Amino acid sequence: MSAKLRLTLWVTFMVLVVSAMVLVFVLVINRHSLPEDPAEYLVEVVMDNASDVEFDRGNFEWNEMTVYKRGVYCSFYNTNGDLLLSADKEDMDFSDEPFKENTIRTVTSGDKEFYLYDRYVDMEVTGLWIRGVVMTDSHVGITNVILRLTVMILPIILIITFLGALWISSRTFKPIEKIVATANSINDADDLTDRINLKRGPKEMKQLARAFDRMFERLEKLFEAERQFTSDASHELRTPTAVILAECDRAKRKAKIPDDYRESIGHIETQGQRMSDLIEELLGITRLQQGTEKYPLKKSDLSEFITLSAEEFVPSEKRGIRLETEIEDGIECSFNPSLMSRVVYNLLQNGYKYGKENGYVQLKLHRDGGDAVITVKDNGIGISEEDKGKIWQRFWQADSSRGTEGGSGLGLAMVKEIAELHGGSVDVESTLGKGSTFTFRIPCGEAAEA
Repeated sequence: MSAKLRLTLWVTFMVLVVSAMVLVFVLVINRHSLPEDPAEYLVEVVMDNASDVEFDRGNFEWNEMTVYKRGVYCSFYNTNGDLLLSADKEDMDFSDEPFKENTIRTVTSGDKEFYLYDRYVDMEVTGLWIRGVVMTDSHVGITNVILRLTVMILPIILIITFLGALWISSRTFKPIEKIVATANSINDADDLTDRINLKRGPKEMKQLARAFDRMFERLEKLFEAERQFTSDASHELRTPTAVILAECDRAKRKAKIPDDYRESIGHIETQGQRMSDLIEELLGITRLQQGTEKYPLKKSDLSEFITLSAEEFVPSEKRGIRLETEIEDGIECSFNPSLMSRVVYNLLQNGYKYGKENGYVQLKLHRDGGDAVITVKDNGIGISEEDKGKIWQRFWQADSSRGTEGGSGLGLAMVKEIAELHGGSVDVESTLGKGSTFTFRIPCGEAAEA
C-alpha cells in the first residue's frame, strides 16, 4: 500500500472516530438534558406555572408564564374553558378534552401519544386552568432525529474527507515522484548534469529537492574530478613511461660497460621521479577540488611565515636570477601552513622558470584593507592576452613560455585552488616580453575568522 493511500485512509479513519465520539457526546448530553420521566417533568412545569400565576386589575400577568419548556407545551384557559394563551402547536390542541385536575392521562393525536395534565388555580375572583402536554417518547424522539441526521450527514463528511485527503496527499507526494524520476533518469542515462529544480510544492519537499540537487552537483564534481584525474594521469604519464621502456630496451641491447648501465639507470630514475612528482601533484589538486582531505586554517604570523619560506626556497635552476623581498611586518591571518608554503614555492618557481636570465623575481607581502596580498613579479617572457585565462588550467603551457625546463603545468592550477580554499583569489597582470605579476589575496581579520 502506498504512503499516499495510507495517509488518506488514516485521515478518513480519524474523522470517523471523531464523528463517533461527537455523536456519543451529543447523545449523552441529550439524555442528561431531557428528563428521564416525561410525565414527572410535565407535572413539574405545570406546577411551576401555577405558582407564578398573578391576577391584577382584572388581567392575568402572562409575562411570568412558560408556554414551552424542554418538550412540554402549556395552554391556559379561563373557567369557561376559553383558550387564553398557548404555544400554538397544532398537533397538540386538546381543547376538546375535559379538564381533570391533578390527573395524568394518556391521549392520542394522530399516531402519537401524549401525557396530559391539568391544574386549576383559584384566584378567588376568578380561576385559571393550566394544561400541560408532552410526548410520551419525547426523549426517544429527539434521539431519533439526531441519529437520522448523523446517518445522512456522516457519509457525506467521510466522502469529502477521503477525497480531500487524497488530493492533499497527491500534491504533497508529487514532488517525491519527481525526485525519484530524476534519480532514475540519472541512474539510467548515467548523466549527472540532470537536476530536479523543484519550483512548486510544500516547503519541506523543496528543501529535500534542493538537498538532492546539491548532492547531484557534488557527485558530478567528484566524477568529473575522477575522470579528469584519470585522463590527466594517463596523458602525462605516457611520456615518462615511454622513456623508461626505451632506456630499458637500450640497456639490454647496447649497454656494454657499467657506465652504460649507470647512464640508463640515471635516465630511468629521473623519469621515475618525474612520474612520482606528477602523481603527487595530481593527487594534491584532486584532494583540494573534492574536499576529501581536510586542511585546517590556523591564525599565525603570515609575515614571518613568508619570510622563512623565501629564505628556504631553492630554485631548480638559478640562471643568474636574484630574489628580492619586501615583506610588511605584523600581518596575521588564518591560513594552512602546508598549502601556503606550496603557494610561495609554486609562484617563485614559476618566476624563476620563465624569468629573464640574470633578471629578478620580487616577492612582496602587504596589507590591503582587510586582506593580505602576496605578489610575485618577474621580468621574464610574459604571457599573451589570449593565454591569460588558460594558465589556470591543468597541464596548460604556452610553447613560448616553457623556459629551460618544461614542468608539469599543475603549479598555477593548484595555487588557484588554494586561494579559493582560503576564501581568496589569485590574478595575473602580464605583458608579453616584459614579465608577469601574480597577485595572491586572502582575507584576514573578522572576515577570515568567519
